[in-house]
Amino acid sequence: MKGREWLMKWLPSRAYDNGIYVVFTNAIGMDDDQLKNGCSMIIDPFGDILAECRTLGDDLVSSVLTRDKLTLSGGYRYRMARRPELYREIIGEEHVSRQKVIWIGENEYPIHVEPIEGNRSKE
Repeated sequence: MKGREWLMKWLPSRAYDNGIYVVFTNAIGMDDDQLKNGCSMIIDPFGDILAECRTLGDDLVSSVLTRDKLTLSGGYRYRMARRPELYREIIGEEHVSRQKVIWIGENEYPIHVEPIEGNRSKE
């Protein structure tokens, strides 16, 4: 699965789950051994595509984004129902971020993130 089909498996669901507008940009042309097909798009908080670049060349789209869609979406209701007191300890623990991208050598771009001092839940 490649291209637009792959994007449509996860982009609309991220917009819907989080109740946000997603503005997705993508290159066009060859990137090493991969063909980037563009498919840049704007997706609303319901997972619907508002605008999309469909040409294999330079293109630009725009759309009107409204606050109403943000507060009427399912993702907004999910965020409002969250109970951080149940997971505050977990997200406040120290964590070292690691990124493994197959086409970047392991030592080519090392990522180092300083741990956060203290535990957020005690602040």
